[in-house]
Amino acid sequence: MNASVSTMLGLLMSLMVLPAQAIDLVPLDVIPPPPGLSAISLAYLSSHRGDLYREGERLELDSRLHLDQLQLRLGHAFELAGHPNYFYAQVANLRVRTSGDLGAIDDNGGLGDLGMMYAIWPYVDREAGRYVGIAAYLSLPTGQYDAERTRVLNTNPGENRVRGALQTGFSQRLLDRLDWLVAGDVAWFGDNDDYFGNSPEMGTLSQQPLYSAQTALSYQFNRMLALSLSYFYNAGGATRTEVTPWSNDLSVHRYGLVGYLNLPVGRLTLEYGGDLETKSGFFENHRWALRFAHFF
Repeated sequence: MNASVSTMLGLLMSLMVLPAQAIDLVPLDVIPPPPGLSAISLAYLSSHRGDLYREGERLELDSRLHLDQLQLRLGHAFELAGHPNYFYAQVANLRVRTSGDLGAIDDNGGLGDLGMMYAIWPYVDREAGRYVGIAAYLSLPTGQYDAERTRVLNTNPGENRVRGALQTGFSQRLLDRLDWLVAGDVAWFGDNDDYFGNSPEMGTLSQQPLYSAQTALSYQFNRMLALSLSYFYNAGGATRTEVTPWSNDLSVHRYGLVGYLNLPVGRLTLEYGGDLETKSGFFENHRWALRFAHFF
């Protein structure tokens, strides 16, 4: 890696390959499932990131990142105090591949952190198609992590820290087959005490809360097929180490398209999206995800 590339990356040493810790909703999933329903889902997610930005300025760097993830999720719906509830646990295997000026950084992969979600719907009006849901998320540092892999760019599949988020969502049927969603969340991050960044000595990586908002329109053509268009905004999440000030705060505008196909054996979901504008970090050119869920 040449000196100019090393200097540019040094400006973003505490930036993680997976910076967006927002909670993206799949819009129709805001509708609470019936009590007693269980689901197991398998998903493949792929993200291609390119240009690197710092404080709104594009760096002169031919950066290319490919992130792949295989995700397994198990969930169950139940009723508590007369309200619908849902819980899931999730594990994933992640792979990070680099090319271009980042090609000297070794590829990395392995098991990610254990993620859990608990949701409750305090207000449900199925006849009017109106729902209010509240969800809490928790991620535990069970994934593979090597502090040595944070010296240039953090490519670890595990975060080596606890992470949590609280989210509120509102969904309303506008027309017979048209639904509108609006949601917001805030994510909190524990410290990672085994981090190098741009220091020769191991130290602590800290991150400020990340705030997110999203809205979506979903149209259900029939019982089998539905489509959604989403907009996301993420802000905050600045990071620092002992030798650096707070920096790399996010301001990201994103879009997403989702198609749902209900089959006799479950639901197939195809997602596509990417960044519209980003202030700091690697611009996501495009991402897609294919998820199959079986209900029992």
